[in-house]
Amino acid sequence: MYAETRSESRKRLLEGDISICVVGLGRIGLPTATLFAEAGARVLGADINQDLVASLNSQKCQLTDEDGLPEMFSKVVAEGKLWATTHVSEAVSSADVIIICVPTPVDSAKVPDYSYVEAASHDIGKGLKPKSLVVVESTVGPGIVEDFIMPILEADSGLKAGLEFGLVSCPERADPGKIIQHMKEIPKIIGGIDPQSTEAAASLYENALGVKVVRVSDPKTANAIKLTENLFRDVNIALANEFAVLYERLGVDMIEVIKGCSTKYNFMPHYPGPGVGGPCLPSNPYYLIVESLKVGNIPHLIRLAREINDAMPDHVVDLISGALNDAGKTLKGSTISLLGLSYKPEVKDIQQSPMEKVLVELLRLGATVRSYDPMYKGEVVFGVKVEDTLQAAVEGSDCVVIGTLHKEFENLNLDAFVKTLNMPAAIVDTRNALDPGDVINHGFAYRGVGRPVGKWISSEADTKVGLVIDLDKRSKSRS
Repeated sequence: MYAETRSESRKRLLEGDISICVVGLGRIGLPTATLFAEAGARVLGADINQDLVASLNSQKCQLTDEDGLPEMFSKVVAEGKLWATTHVSEAVSSADVIIICVPTPVDSAKVPDYSYVEAASHDIGKGLKPKSLVVVESTVGPGIVEDFIMPILEADSGLKAGLEFGLVSCPERADPGKIIQHMKEIPKIIGGIDPQSTEAAASLYENALGVKVVRVSDPKTANAIKLTENLFRDVNIALANEFAVLYERLGVDMIEVIKGCSTKYNFMPHYPGPGVGGPCLPSNPYYLIVESLKVGNIPHLIRLAREINDAMPDHVVDLISGALNDAGKTLKGSTISLLGLSYKPEVKDIQQSPMEKVLVELLRLGATVRSYDPMYKGEVVFGVKVEDTLQAAVEGSDCVVIGTLHKEFENLNLDAFVKTLNMPAAIVDTRNALDPGDVINHGFAYRGVGRPVGKWISSEADTKVGLVIDLDKRSKSRS
């Protein structure tokens, strides 16, 4: 594969003569393996999770929230084009292409954990054969492919990268919930350690997925592109959150501000919320921060954005406390219903969800917490059993908090809430899904991120709607 032309790789793909090993069968790896199998390749998925491998070989797709994946997966498995194993090195030894899709989380000290990448690289190196192509789709810091992964592959295989096997970085760019669609539509960024590696990978992705390929100079650049696009979002969300907290105090409606700003050609709207979750945005900045520190640079803005976004769950708890105070209640002893626990709508994924911090803090302060998330009905999430229905979650509650805007929460019946909640009750909308005036007209105390109370009521209610984020000292006193 490493030495083939585009036409040669296309011919082999059409004939079912290309074998691919996908290492890591999670959120990115399983769709990747499925798409290449659907394109005609013989695909062997490798994962250390024995239960997962057994389940996949029984045609049970774990990612039921990925549109189009379960059906495609069942088809290629039934046709014998895709199967799974726990024996990574053995799978690699028969593959022309090896694609690394293992997770790269950060630890409790906010340091990138490359242990999965390291283990995968050792396993791959032990089975790597000449003329193979290794593709790193896992997100890593600039330089990690060249300075960390490549030496392991060379040492364990006895082969020389750029001469006897190819190596490229092709960081995944798909959005959970739309991965199949995005893998076919969003251009792939490919940077190899040499031109031959780049062209071999480009030919594979163009032929198999029909996707546009952007060739860049090296793996370091490819990963810098992935991190830059994600950090751009994280920094701008942090700016929106900082504006939101400030405007609550100033009596300015953040959503109205965004609508006004959006009328100018060069404004790109970003919306405030309870924080940032998922496997990418909360982690990706630290890949770049660590590499920056290695060369004596301090990325101040990137670090500050992370601190601002990490502080938003505390702000949400303050909004809940303030709304309950308006309803004549205290946070301690109140029953609070959290609607939505996953980090994004319609995706069953709670990785670094800001609602975990909200829930834990509410419990610490003496509240009783119920939860409901349509993706986790009946399961235990963050130590609390998720109710089977929305009705069960809010029955007799003192406060309802919209944490994730699943479709089920887009048109909540406030009339029913009046009859169901323990009135007087409060509603806290962290996603700005509801009309504040409508909520208040129904008799609820209201708080929203970036939505000042004084805009919609003229009573003497407490307008202290949250703390101003102080990165050195944050208030922890709540009633």
